[in-house]
Amino acid sequence: MDIFVFTFCSCIMDAMVLNKFFNESLIEFLAALIALSTILVLWRYRKADEVRFLIFVQLFAAIWALTYALEFSTQNFEMKILWSQASYFGIAFLPLSYFLFTTAFSQKTDLINPRNIALLSVIPFITVLLVFTNESHHLVWKTIVLSEEKNMLLYQHGIWFWIFWTFSIILILAGLYNLYQSIYKFPAFYKSQVNTLLIATIIPLIGNLMYVTGLNPFPGVDWTPLLFVFTGLVITFGVIKYRMFDLVPFARNKLVDTMKDGVLVVNAEGFIEDCNDAALQIFNLQPHLVIRKSFKSSFSNHKKFITGINNEKQQSIEIEMQKPEGVTYYQTLFSPVFNKKNEFSGHFILIHDITPMKKTEMKLKNVNQQLVAEIDKRGKLIHDLESFSHAVAHDLKNSLGSISSSTEILQDSIKKNDTESLNEITELIKISADKAMHITKELLTLARISQQEVELEPLNMQAVFDEALQQLKLPIEESGAEIKSPDNWPRAMGYAPWIEEIWTNYLSNAIKYGGSPIRIEVGSEIHDNCVKFWVKDNGDGLTKEEQAKLFSKYVRLAPEKAEGYGLGLSIVKSIADKLDQSVGVESTGIKGEGSRFYFALPLQKV
Repeated sequence: MDIFVFTFCSCIMDAMVLNKFFNESLIEFLAALIALSTILVLWRYRKADEVRFLIFVQLFAAIWALTYALEFSTQNFEMKILWSQASYFGIAFLPLSYFLFTTAFSQKTDLINPRNIALLSVIPFITVLLVFTNESHHLVWKTIVLSEEKNMLLYQHGIWFWIFWTFSIILILAGLYNLYQSIYKFPAFYKSQVNTLLIATIIPLIGNLMYVTGLNPFPGVDWTPLLFVFTGLVITFGVIKYRMFDLVPFARNKLVDTMKDGVLVVNAEGFIEDCNDAALQIFNLQPHLVIRKSFKSSFSNHKKFITGINNEKQQSIEIEMQKPEGVTYYQTLFSPVFNKKNEFSGHFILIHDITPMKKTEMKLKNVNQQLVAEIDKRGKLIHDLESFSHAVAHDLKNSLGSISSSTEILQDSIKKNDTESLNEITELIKISADKAMHITKELLTLARISQQEVELEPLNMQAVFDEALQQLKLPIEESGAEIKSPDNWPRAMGYAPWIEEIWTNYLSNAIKYGGSPIRIEVGSEIHDNCVKFWVKDNGDGLTKEEQAKLFSKYVRLAPEKAEGYGLGLSIVKSIADKLDQSVGVESTGIKGEGSRFYFALPLQKV
């Protein structure tokens, strides 16, 4: 291929020097043959858009060169004009094909669509039509004169020729601009290929300007088709030798630029050679601030990230970035790149968004922690139940045993009609049954609270408090307890059955462990966005050590004062935990000053 190009160029130069023996038609025939040959070479690469348009460039250049050669080869004036007209089948569409080729090469594929191609084809089609009807309007050629000495037609061009020529120059300049942009758009690796295309394009443009301006060593000879063929030959040479369309921007851009993962290529000196759009979006950077810039300087705000190129080993680094939508996590893979001589050439960096996986991992971790906490809670519950079960089972057994024994005595008393014994036995059965029912009720309440899920709702606290008093009506009357409560209650959020249970337990304890006479005060306080409700007794009070144990399950600090199994306050604590609120006790531990038990609820928003 190198020898062929050299020989071809030598023939042209020899012909230019030996003007006497210069045969324009032979050169144009040869140019057409070369153009058709390049089409055959390019055909195997036709799947790429840019190659298809390059094939059209060569096809129209071949038509132009062939008709130009036929024009030179005939002596007949009318035939010369006919071939000159036919050449516009190539001339009219060659600049458009070249523009489409450079547009595809620079990856502006959104511009290449049937609508745009149709619009750009309007002027070429009109030009062909005007060329073949020139005799009736002379818009393309005002006059045509045959130079018998040079055997060529000399034209005086009309207004449409200059319109078409301007249109063609604009297309070729736009093509040059496409290639110029590619220098900055494509990685440095492709820069030499783009420069080759730029130079190859400028050559036929110069040839056309020589023809139009008359600054031509051979006046009347149009070098444009010959030089366009030469351009196609240079590009084809690049395709064959350097596999230009196998590796360069086409496949790279279609693959890398459409990837959702970020891609960076850093050379051995630490400068960024390539960067896709995804990587720019991840780090919110502009291309001109990254390409051919120092990697460490460009990413100086990401200290952990830039450590990935500190050695020539493959490594994975996890980074996190704060973005408007929240924290985003990325897994970055740094892979060293080596050339054919096994010399270190830089790093290939792949940046993958692992936010969904990370969030799932954190959710699983939280769920695992909750499971561990729940297992621990269940373990403690089992332990507490084991400790409590003996006492409860013993008391339940005694109560049920009393009931069983009493029924036998009851049957005997009925037979004997012993009324006095019947009353005593009946009372004993009632006391034993009530005791068993109380134990069962508290155990069921505790179990129900741990399993039930509720929604907070506005409370009518006066009604809830009155229900608790109604449940304790008999103990209040028997103890003669004096209960002082407010006339108005703050509006709070809660679950009425559970809050009633808290009031019942607090008031019941105040009655059991109050002073003599029993005086109980009930009230509330508003703190920020919550309401603190409380019950204060006038008993002996509680020490710090006793307060710390008070809300644990099955704890009874003064069993001699009242019967029970320590479930009441543990029920209160379970309710508070389910509502995500606090409970507690305040006491100085001084006899007569009593204790103040409280629970908190969210304040109802107006």
